[in-house]
Amino acid sequence: MRQINCLNLCELIQGLYETESSFEKIIKEANTLAGFEICERLYIGSYFCGQYFLHLSKKLIESCMAVCKEKGMKVTLVIPTFTERNLEYGKRQISLFEGFFYDCIDEITVNDYGMLDYIARKYKMPINIGRLMMKDYRDPRYEAYFNQTIKPKVFTSYFSKLIKEYPIKGVEFDPTHIGINFVQKPEGLEVGLHTPYCYMTTGQICQFASTNKDIKDKFRPNSPCQGECRSNKMQYNIGDSRKWFKVGRTIYFENRNCHIEELERLRLIYFPIELEVGK
Repeated sequence: MRQINCLNLCELIQGLYETESSFEKIIKEANTLAGFEICERLYIGSYFCGQYFLHLSKKLIESCMAVCKEKGMKVTLVIPTFTERNLEYGKRQISLFEGFFYDCIDEITVNDYGMLDYIARKYKMPINIGRLMMKDYRDPRYEAYFNQTIKPKVFTSYFSKLIKEYPIKGVEFDPTHIGINFVQKPEGLEVGLHTPYCYMTTGQICQFASTNKDIKDKFRPNSPCQGECRSNKMQYNIGDSRKWFKVGRTIYFENRNCHIEELERLRLIYFPIELEVGK
């Protein structure tokens, strides 16, 4: 199986940049963690938080793009699901990346159907269906279910119609089980697998965003924030041998042993959380 080495800096890029300020060093250290000699593609943006995406600065974006261009790395822009209140802000934030479209940034990952339609109509770029649109169950505490090889639920007749209507190039998955069988994948679709952590659950309420707020303002959905997740991560100890993390609004569990079947080519998308929380 041909493996494409990719790094996912979504949810991490701001904190890493503020503490290191050298994307070249960040990428080098992330490659070491992943065991990659080189990284062919970088994922930036956010999968899970509209507020995080809105806080990405123009300076950060330009610095990251300059390093990617120098190293010949392609970039995937990842767009989260925005609330109705933040939708227009989100569209304006996307426009900050436009100067790099069709060059460094050669594709976009979306995580809801509305953004799929908007991006397809406005930018005419290849699109990936993001991990939030994959509805396979994910919880290793249910061992009988977790310890099996699944066939993803997304590959339905409706999805076949969708890839004919929109310029969908790829689909992204998490290591939700011991194994994933892609025998039902439509021909021509590129598959990306996030590793070594599977997101188990996410939501609109951020614990970290509530840290500095009065009690009456805590735990509000999609609450404006100061990017408290940049300097705060949480690790859980639930009595098993896995690592469990909370990054922003999202809980992840470690699964380094997900085997892939019926696939000739795979994007392995490494999430280097250890760069921030320590090994």
